[in-house]
Order: sequence, then C-alpha cells, then structure tokens
Amino acid sequence: MDDKAKRRLFLKRKTNHELFSLYYDHLKVRLTPGQFDQYTLLLDKYHQFLGDFPPSVELATQFLTRYTNHAQATLVRYAGMIRGFMEWYGESLDIRPTKPKSLPQYVEPSDIEHLINVIRNKNTHKSTVVRDILLIRFATMTGLRRSELAHLTVGDIHIKQKVVIVRKGKGSKDRVVPLVSSLVNDLSEYIRDMNLTACVFGLTERSITDKVSTWSKKAGLKLHPHSFRHYFAEQLLERGVPLTVVSALLGHENLQTTAVYLGLRPESLREAVDKLGEPRDEERNKSSKTQNEADYDISDYKSLSVHVEKLTDAYERLSKAEEKKAYDQDPALGISPAVYPKSNTKPRKQKNST
Repeated sequence: MDDKAKRRLFLKRKTNHELFSLYYDHLKVRLTPGQFDQYTLLLDKYHQFLGDFPPSVELATQFLTRYTNHAQATLVRYAGMIRGFMEWYGESLDIRPTKPKSLPQYVEPSDIEHLINVIRNKNTHKSTVVRDILLIRFATMTGLRRSELAHLTVGDIHIKQKVVIVRKGKGSKDRVVPLVSSLVNDLSEYIRDMNLTACVFGLTERSITDKVSTWSKKAGLKLHPHSFRHYFAEQLLERGVPLTVVSALLGHENLQTTAVYLGLRPESLREAVDKLGEPRDEERNKSSKTQNEADYDISDYKSLSVHVEKLTDAYERLSKAEEKKAYDQDPALGISPAVYPKSNTKPRKQKNST
C-alpha cells in the first residue's frame, strides 16, 4: 500500500468533526485570514449537511445543487471550495461550472459625483459625512478592494511620500499605491490625531458594503464597493496608462485579469467600429491619387502649359545673353554672333600679319 492509499485510509477512519478540523488546519497555513473565513463559512454548512455521513461525491454534488440559483460566479467559487476539500479527502469531484466571462461594471465620473452629493446632503449621521466622502474618494483614487479598505491602518499611509502601502492584499501580497496631492491633503487632516494602529475608516467589510448599498439606492445607482475599483482602473486606461502599470496598481497576478477593463471603454469601441466605414490604407492612397488627378481640369492643363512655355522662353533668352557676354569677352570661343540680336559693339578688325 502506497503513502496515498495509507493517507486515504487514515482519513476514512476519522469522524466528520475530526476531518473538518484537520482540513481547517491545512487551510490556515495556505490562506489569508479573510480567505480562511470565506472557506470555513461554506465548509461549516457542508459539515452540517453531511451530519454523520462520510463525505462522498454524491453528497457533495447534492450539496452544491443548493446554490444553482445563485450567481454563476458564486457557484464557481463554491464548487472550487468543495472540490478542494474532496480532493484532500481522497475523492475526485469532477464538477466545474462554467465561469462567466462578463465585463466589469462601467462607472461614469458623473455617477461618482452624484453619489458624493447624496452623502454630503444626507439628513442623518451628519458627523460621518467627512469620513464617508473620503472613503469614496480614496476608493476611486487608489482602487483598493473592500477588504483592503477595511483593514487599512493609519500607519500604512505615508503622507510625505504620498503613498499608501497595502498590506497582505489578495494572495497575501503587499503593494504600494501612490496618492494624488488633493487626496493627501484631506487624508493628512483626517488622520492627524489618530493612532498609527487605528483603522482609517473604522468600518468592517460588511459595513462598507451596507453603506455603499444604502447610498447607491438613494442616488438611484447600482454601485457596490468593487465598482470603485472598476472606476479606478478604467480612468487610468482612458488616460493612456499602460496595462502593466494598471495591473501592478490593482495587485493583479496576471495581465489577463486587468485586460477585461479594455472592453469597458465605449468611446474606444465606437472609434474602433467606425473605422470599418473608412477605406483601408491602400484604398485611401489610391483614392487620394485619383482625387489629386481629378483636381486638374482642362483649363488647368492649358494654364500650366502656357506657364511652362514662358519659363522656357525666359530661360533660353537668359542663356543667349550669357553666351553673348562670353563671346564679347573672348571671340576665340568660336561662337557666332549671328544667333544673337544685333549689338552696338562692332567686332574688332584683325591686323595683317604681313
């Protein structure tokens, strides 16, 4: 019996409570605290669903059917979590829902301004207006994820350097995001009397979601915390920032994740499609040549011909004058004066040599 078979037999003898405890230990060293909470939230439900029955492909499939009415992206994520547990247990779960290839939400600058105005003019919780507006501005100017906004501390903001250090983002990776000057000034005032270890906005992930949802409904918009991240990426790309730079600022592992934002630019898409109505380069060159030829009519050719004749005549007269001048200076050149108009200068008589 090989090691894999021995391990499988070892796990088969465990109770469900022991199994899930072992698997949670396995996850703790591989996931961030936020990811671990998401996994255990679903796996606890799977544990409860199993009861005293041992995990099996049939029961795992039956459990996932509970979420077929959820968003496709949610079903894909849940299937991956359960599949990971089953493979660790020694069972192969061949359920891989199709991942949706939908574009991120496109957010207009006017939507952000409208949302901020709604917050500024709200009738309740007036004391949090400054914080709430700063949260929106910070999210749209840095592209931080909801979890990164919730865990951002005062010590992560470096006012003099005008940067924010994102600690343990997705995949437990740190990154540095520059801050625009206008945002730095407001942040400096806001965090001036706060402790370095304090959370900047003092909100949990869930609280951020609830507040954005409430403000969006009042503004008549459909926005969520991730909408601000989409807005950040789109504004950078519209200003010509290279895709690689945008990817680094967002903390993406590969460019394919960032490239989906290229499909969000309506003006760029319209410009691209409009080019279909334009002639190709070779057709444009041919058309330009034909047009240039067509620009001249018969009268143009006649006037051009007369002009050329005048230039030719003037050139010939100039040449004759230059030749006559040379002859007058040196008759030995052998050029006959007969070809020139009569001159007042008479040829000199040659003396007899005898």
